[in-house]
Amino acid sequence: MGYLLSSTTASNRGLRTSDFFVNKHAPVPSVLVEMGYVTHPIEGLNLRNPRYLDRIAYGIARGVLEYLEHDYPTQ
Repeated sequence: MGYLLSSTTASNRGLRTSDFFVNKHAPVPSVLVEMGYVTHPIEGLNLRNPRYLDRIAYGIARGVLEYLEHDYPTQ
């Protein structure tokens, strides 16, 4: 989450875990990332900005790469 927050102006709303259907039944490892509300006046504008979306993608990619570089135990 650190890379994502440092790459964007998004606020940190914390990390939540749950047994989401979309993740629980995925045939491969998965993560659900929510980056804002399209109905929020400022976040909605950001989510329509291609440069902001590129920064989101960059932050997610950096976080995934960092995770893959570590040897975390599997569940």
